[in-house]
Amino acid sequence: MRQAVLALITASVLSGQALAQSAAQQMLDSAARLRATAEQLKDTLPADAHADMLAQAAEIEKGVREGVYGPVSGAAEAAKPERLSDQLEAQHGRLDWLAPKAACAGYTTENYLTFRYQSAINDRDSHCRNAFGHWATYLRVVRDGDTEAAERALYYYDAAARRAVTLMGEK
Repeated sequence: MRQAVLALITASVLSGQALAQSAAQQMLDSAARLRATAEQLKDTLPADAHADMLAQAAEIEKGVREGVYGPVSGAAEAAKPERLSDQLEAQHGRLDWLAPKAACAGYTTENYLTFRYQSAINDRDSHCRNAFGHWATYLRVVRDGDTEAAERALYYYDAAARRAVTLMGEK
């Protein structure tokens, strides 16, 4: 009787965990089990059957990477930065990632209002001027403690910086 109760409890816990996992995570787990089974049966399986099992696992993992089964739940979602500042820091290593790029060389937060590459209006100057203007705004509102306005200024900075870098063919 006691074993039956423990079996029911275990089954309910495991089924709850399975329901909490996304389809993608379940597919990754299946691929891992398939690989483990292939390795365990390596000596008893024909070589082509072993290769087929590994190929099936690789195909499942490829489908997960391509998003066929939806997003992966668990640690990957928890590790994904939510704020733009965290994303830029993770992607570029710094928030003011435009500063070392050649696309807007010469522009600073001190001279962005007056500095020009050419006297005529052009896209490069426009994007660089906008980016550094939004960066100056970001610095000001961070100093004032307004995190919502800071994220908004950082968003506009990033958008203008991306346009300037793309215009110049940089990455």
